[in-house]
Amino acid sequence: MQNKFEEYRKKYPEFIYRDYELEKEEGMYTVRYFFEIPGLCEFTPKWSFPFEREVDEEVLRALVFQLGMVESISYWKAACPPKLSVKCGALTKEQANFWKNLYFHGLGEFLFVNGIEVNPEEFISIEAASGQVSVLKDVLPAGGSLVPVGGGKDSVVSLDLLKDEDVVAYCINPSETMRNVIAKSNARLTYGAKRILDARLLELNKQGFLNGHTPFSAIVAFSTVIAAYLTGKQYIVLSNENSANESTVLNSTVNHQYSKSYEFEQDFNAYLRSVVDTEIFYFSFLRPLTEMQISYLFSKAKQYHDVFRSCNVGSKKGIWCCDCAKCLFVYIILSPFLSDEELVGIFGENLLSKESLAEIFKELAGIKENKPFECVGTRREVVSALYAFAGQGRSSLLTDRYLNELQAEITVEEMLKEMCTEHSVPEAFMQKLIRSLPW
Repeated sequence: MQNKFEEYRKKYPEFIYRDYELEKEEGMYTVRYFFEIPGLCEFTPKWSFPFEREVDEEVLRALVFQLGMVESISYWKAACPPKLSVKCGALTKEQANFWKNLYFHGLGEFLFVNGIEVNPEEFISIEAASGQVSVLKDVLPAGGSLVPVGGGKDSVVSLDLLKDEDVVAYCINPSETMRNVIAKSNARLTYGAKRILDARLLELNKQGFLNGHTPFSAIVAFSTVIAAYLTGKQYIVLSNENSANESTVLNSTVNHQYSKSYEFEQDFNAYLRSVVDTEIFYFSFLRPLTEMQISYLFSKAKQYHDVFRSCNVGSKKGIWCCDCAKCLFVYIILSPFLSDEELVGIFGENLLSKESLAEIFKELAGIKENKPFECVGTRREVVSALYAFAGQGRSSLLTDRYLNELQAEITVEEMLKEMCTEHSVPEAFMQKLIRSLPW
């Protein structure tokens, strides 16, 4: 792909974020973005945001502009033009650097998988419209929490721990799985934003233009601020755990979960405050926790066990595919806390006895250097869970075959007492976490 990457950059040297439109209809704001790769294609993706209260449209437009900046990544990557021209808004030097960093690290997996090597400084330059960049003031009252829900175990744990709080569940293009999970919770209501990709991007993908992973969680981040502003919520409560900080490719900065990392969380909050002075605060509630602690808490929330779906392949259909790294990881990390019968009841089959998952097993457990490109836990968490599984006298095809190649650094019991100090969790939320854990 390196030759194709260089060829496209010469042929299509510029990507233009030309403009955006914000239309207000009854109970709904509709946003259209106008992107262009001159000589190749124009794109017009669309978002829709319901609203319940009147807001300052100058602030809203500023937030909508920022969402367009992150939305552009999905379209830019088709040809990776070396120059991004922003015609509809101004950026400070520091803000432009934020975007350069997000483009490079957020597309780290994309570059690695496509075999593309590029100097970070030369990867992209950003030229924004001239003009004064002033911090706007959000004077509207805010309270309660907006909890993004994807339908997996992590957001379930956040919803369950906040069941006595004023919570609005946030979804992008709500699926049946998301709705089923929220229906089991005490969320006051569901806020569903709608994102529509431009079909011309999918056509370019079919034609063989560059394609791959983009930092979707960054899109979630910028869209949640709009949703929080329109609903009057103060806290945006993410469910990104500490393991999201670990690189996917050993001894590198390539991280499938970069936009779920603590580094991104800090950078995002600083960036937001360079745009608007607001009470809205974005943080990951589960950042102090290990995957083991999250799995322990989830194992107790049994009302969700028949409806949650962490599988990216099957979640839109409401199923577990039982053939991917995410399915196997969730099966393993829950295994210390749920019986074989309970696990098979959730997944439909015993994943630790599937020969076809042997290679994925080795990636998850660190027998192979690189982890799967999925949102999965750390290597040591996987190994500790497998040792706990075997220590309970349980047996499976994959543990019987590979356990002697693994060395547990820490026991499950020790991991349940571990807390990461690198987080931005407000004290009231932190106390809820501490009270929920078994020590």
